[in-house]
Amino acid sequence: MKFSIAAAALAVATVASAQIQLSDPTEGTVWTTGLAQYIRWTGNCASMGAAAKAVKVDIVNGPSGNVKYVADLGTIDCSSPTNTSTNLVVPSKNNNGPIPSGSYALRVNTDPIQYTTNFIINNPDAPSGGATAAPTSTGAPQPSTKPSSANALAAGSALAVAVLAVAQLVL
Repeated sequence: MKFSIAAAALAVATVASAQIQLSDPTEGTVWTTGLAQYIRWTGNCASMGAAAKAVKVDIVNGPSGNVKYVADLGTIDCSSPTNTSTNLVVPSKNNNGPIPSGSYALRVNTDPIQYTTNFIINNPDAPSGGATAAPTSTGAPQPSTKPSSANALAAGSALAVAVLAVAQLVL
């Protein structure tokens, strides 16, 4: 019985730690539309199964309480702990026309959803003014100007539970 509890706790810790943390682009990064740009993350999303091979990445903007979809950026393969970066071409327009130069974030559609910090997209073919930075507010998780450590906290907590369960098994 104690072995089953320890095994279950270890499985929970493994799933909780199988999430990604976006590390690029960062605040101060400037992307130009029409060019391939670098995206990097730590961890993996193997717990998503086959879906982890093509996880959708969106460009978003707006105030943190009302983040709006702007355009598809592409997909990433976050199924492996060794494949942790890619390059995606930034679109210059979406269904509404040119994407204005301004402040944006990326939303990676994992579970839980991940956001980058705000960064700048420069579109030489479009005037600025349509994008706004995401100010601080309460509510659902949104892009922020600082990387979140919530995933590390969740993984650490799950790991602590697993260690305690194993310690009980030994005692």
